[in-house]
Amino acid sequence: MKKNFLIALLFSFIGCYNDERLKINELNFSDLNQKSILKNKIKKTFLISGFDSGLYKENDTISIVEYNRIGKTEKVWRKSFMYSINEEYRYDSLNLETQKIYFTDFKAMFSFRYEFNKDSLVLYKYYTKLSFGFSKEDFTIPVGIFKFNDNGNIVESFEYQNNDYGKGKRLLTKYYYDTSNTLVSKEILYKPSNIDDVALDSKEVTYYHYSNKKLDSTTSTFSWTDRDKQKQSYTIRYIYDDNELISKSIAMDSLVTYYKHIKYD
Repeated sequence: MKKNFLIALLFSFIGCYNDERLKINELNFSDLNQKSILKNKIKKTFLISGFDSGLYKENDTISIVEYNRIGKTEKVWRKSFMYSINEEYRYDSLNLETQKIYFTDFKAMFSFRYEFNKDSLVLYKYYTKLSFGFSKEDFTIPVGIFKFNDNGNIVESFEYQNNDYGKGKRLLTKYYYDTSNTLVSKEILYKPSNIDDVALDSKEVTYYHYSNKKLDSTTSTFSWTDRDKQKQSYTIRYIYDDNELISKSIAMDSLVTYYKHIKYD
């Protein structure tokens, strides 16, 4: 009887241990913009040019982003040289992206499914439908891998841009936190896709700056080596308001873009 009791107690302990493992809905993708959009009930954001260029005039709307009620991006419109670019996104009940539709001079659709390994805290992303530039092998291997630490914060990921180049560039991202689990920096390495023989590797490093534990600015530096093997770079600084919403960005110390946020009724 005592032996049976100990065995039952052991299995009870194992069951409790398994229950304490992170669940897929507890994963934190460290999307600070999505959190501020949700907190402030933002429906739509307009990006307005503060300078003249060959593409648009000062005060032109250069992009419009629409969000759903949980702060996730639903639609994006951007002005481009030849034609406008439109993107649409769909999500499942866990707020994971299940579809991206990319419109330029033609339409490209990308659909996804996910598998979560609770033991290793790794989320795998797979394609579910064929699209331009895809092979059958693209359905058997992960096209996105997201790794999390024991606190549920994302620490590394790779996925593709999913645009009119098929899968597009491969994005390898690493996230860094301080001792209080606050995001302090992020590094993205852009790798050309298999069908893109023009683009070179490039890197984006972003630092997050806080004041009284509130995000007040970020600084992103883009760097790459051109075809002449010369190193190139430029920097963008994003300024946030008291609600931790982006109010403007300044590229290369002079090119300013303003952000206008519209709330849900």
